[in-house]
Amino acid sequence: MASRLPTPPPCPLAPHLVLCADGGGSKVCVVIRSSDGVEARGAAGPCNVQSVGHSAAAQALLLATYRALSLLPSSHTPPDLVIPSSAAFRPSLFPAQPPCSSLHHSEKCALSKQSTEAGAAFRPMRLPALNVQVFRYAWLGLAGINCETDAKGFIAHAASALNVSEHNLKLSNDVNLLAAPALDLPSIDHVVAMVAGTGTVGRTIKKSTLPLEDVAIARGWGYLLCDEGSAFWMGRLAIRNILALADRQASSAIYSGPPPALLPLHRDLLDYFGTSDPADLITLASLAGPSSEGLDAGEATSRRNAKIAGAARVVFRWAFPDDGLIGIGGLPTPPGSSDGRDQDPDTDTEAESDLEPEGSIDVSVSSSAVSEVPKHQRMDFTTPQAQASQAEALRLARRSVIPLIELTSSLLGDQTVVHPYRTALALGGGLMMSKGYRALLLDGLKKEGVVFRRVLVIADAAGEGARAMGKVEFGQGVVTGQ
Repeated sequence: MASRLPTPPPCPLAPHLVLCADGGGSKVCVVIRSSDGVEARGAAGPCNVQSVGHSAAAQALLLATYRALSLLPSSHTPPDLVIPSSAAFRPSLFPAQPPCSSLHHSEKCALSKQSTEAGAAFRPMRLPALNVQVFRYAWLGLAGINCETDAKGFIAHAASALNVSEHNLKLSNDVNLLAAPALDLPSIDHVVAMVAGTGTVGRTIKKSTLPLEDVAIARGWGYLLCDEGSAFWMGRLAIRNILALADRQASSAIYSGPPPALLPLHRDLLDYFGTSDPADLITLASLAGPSSEGLDAGEATSRRNAKIAGAARVVFRWAFPDDGLIGIGGLPTPPGSSDGRDQDPDTDTEAESDLEPEGSIDVSVSSSAVSEVPKHQRMDFTTPQAQASQAEALRLARRSVIPLIELTSSLLGDQTVVHPYRTALALGGGLMMSKGYRALLLDGLKKEGVVFRRVLVIADAAGEGARAMGKVEFGQGVVTGQ
């Protein structure tokens, strides 16, 4: 008679999990945090529920979630959880593109063709909803969720996709995630949170425990009605600048002098858009070109907007050379990035908050957010043309930041209820990772007599939101993510 094998000890219960998502017009980042402090991250494409629609937004959220789940230890997930193989697949990242002025023509064409063909060829499979309940609580901070009606319209889609009860699912605008780190700041009554990424939006939030209470809102109406000061706005200004120059060159008959020549800045922008003809930029903006064929209106618009927003990278490299090279998680990622593959889920930067004496506007960002520019990518500003390019790029940046100053000031009201000296300013979005652009904003506010008690730069809004939920749900202290 065969001897019986010993009964294995019962498996310990898997740690509880919470999920936080930060979704915008270019990408969505998901952070999953466990009750024992383990974190995993995933990223996918655009997740603005207004511009891409509920179904596409839910799919982007699912893809980022599956990617994050695939990185967790098996001990931290239910044994019967099924992760689609297509979600776990992580394609190779494209190499970071150096400034076009440093490339030969053949290299420029190759990079442009590579990006265009990859974006056109990729069509994501439709992912199934999570087959088992995984998350104890989820907080989705998504662009396009601007009111209770927006949240009610999307919550059923999100709850079904993530297999979370609506009672355990919080929906808010992505800007609300920025207030999470301010929960631990002393002498702070309110947080003015402002995102300048693909779009712009602001909130004034009364400091309390989660859920945080909005007491003022500004913008977030979409690219047709606002988004001033955003990467899309910056890209739009750059396109208009090139088209105005083309108009001037075509109108030489009514001028006695020659038209101004294209600057290296303009050539870099045209190279970024993959053309030498400024008229092609009109085709891009009108969605009339081949890049929009076969796409529904929401996907075509999101791709177009992300492409235009990505031009801010070119402008900033000329305007703020001392910024260094902003990482992949910083400025919006142009197509083809609808599946988020231009960003490695593990490269999201963590936020650091400046805790200088009150009234300070000095800010620090983690070193992973900005890296040193390699020698072959450094700009040469010794020529008059290069100096003129820098001056023109800086002029565009200064013009772009003016509405952001106005937006931020408006969130203080008449300053009888929300006092700047007892308020933290929390900044997020790709443009706010630029030290130069951020300095234009803070200097402009200071000239208007507005100095906040604290200024925080949040480079990892989803991570901060997950850690805030960990404190509430699991009683965790401030723990650095693994």
